[in-house]
Amino acid sequence: MNTEPHAIPDPAAPTAPAEEPARPSVVKRIFAVLIPAGICMLGVAFAGLMVATRPQAERTEEENLGLPVRTRALQPMEADVHVDAQGEVVAARRVVMQPELSGRVIAMNEELVPGGRLAEGDTLIRIDPRDYRAALEQQQAQLENSRVQLTQEESRRVIAEREWALLGRGASGASEDGRALALRQPQVRSAEASVRAARSAITQARTNLSRTTLDAPFDALVQAESVDIGQLVGPTSQVATLVGTEHFWVQVSIPLSSLARIRVPGFNGDAGSSALVYQDVGEGQRIERSGRVLRLLGDLDPVGRMARVLVEIDDPLGLQREEPGLPILIGAFVHVRIEAGHLDGVFEIPREALHAGDVVHLFGDGHLALSEVDVVWRREDSVLVRGLEPGAELVLSPIAVPVEGTLLRRVDEPPAAPSRPPEAESPEPPSAEREG
Repeated sequence: MNTEPHAIPDPAAPTAPAEEPARPSVVKRIFAVLIPAGICMLGVAFAGLMVATRPQAERTEEENLGLPVRTRALQPMEADVHVDAQGEVVAARRVVMQPELSGRVIAMNEELVPGGRLAEGDTLIRIDPRDYRAALEQQQAQLENSRVQLTQEESRRVIAEREWALLGRGASGASEDGRALALRQPQVRSAEASVRAARSAITQARTNLSRTTLDAPFDALVQAESVDIGQLVGPTSQVATLVGTEHFWVQVSIPLSSLARIRVPGFNGDAGSSALVYQDVGEGQRIERSGRVLRLLGDLDPVGRMARVLVEIDDPLGLQREEPGLPILIGAFVHVRIEAGHLDGVFEIPREALHAGDVVHLFGDGHLALSEVDVVWRREDSVLVRGLEPGAELVLSPIAVPVEGTLLRRVDEPPAAPSRPPEAESPEPPSAEREG
């Protein structure tokens, strides 16, 4: 271990001078100054170039940021209006055929079956006429007997008159009744009454004989029958039920507000309004018949409190057509379209464009205008109104809070959705437009 003491420096002794660091050369100093300056100059030049070559923004008018709406220009039009209703077909003429006398059925019409058609005057059944023919012969014989008695009494009266004349003044004191009795006047009147009674009995016997045949009172369709050959029938027997084929009826209910525009015989016109009666039977087929309003019933529909009218259908079975086609049958549920006149100077608007209080929204110089209109007719999908100016733009788009003067912006109709390919579409029967 080194135990020598450290040497203590002498403060008075002179110290050796320290070495100076190396200084950079002049070239390095120049580059150190020029490089940053050059970078700054290039940046300024590039910025100036960018400013000089920047694109100029085009000036555009201020865009209307109003509520986007779809509009439609309106023009006055003429329209034929009608009332659509529905009802059930019933028979206009229905009769239960019953014989007027008793007897056994010996003959029967081949068409006397349910669904059979009979012309006016066709014989339905024939009752055994032998008893009634014999009764007629008896009455004819009684008439001959009465005539003989009358002839005898007239001869006796002539004889009595001669005898009365021979008596002369001797018979002048007789009373008037005695003179009439002596001249056999009461006996002659009795014989004359017997002749008249016999003639009346013959008429009754002939009537009874004619009633042995039961004939159709009009062109008819057999709805039901309950008779057969050999059956014993009488005045209480229901042989068949017939309905007329010339006309059927359908009872429909219409709003009271529409009643004034429909012609009803005996109410507001001589001839009833024309009507179209049709029935959709599926697969795109429709049965159509013409008709007319027949009368107004005297009470309201208890369900809807609407007026009830009776519409008469012409040739419902199509028997008078060259090609009858399908018939409209009793009990069928049909649609009825009744003519209600012609309207001029009306505007047609969609139902959804008519708002509470009969108010419509109009597009006026980019602002919303609220206008009240007069509704003159309502259809299923549209409304006919008055009170607008030609060319007025109707706002079709819904507005949540319509305020007069709201800023609006007109937009085009949205493109229609692409339809499905034909093979993917399901067939649907065409639906009739209902108006009213």
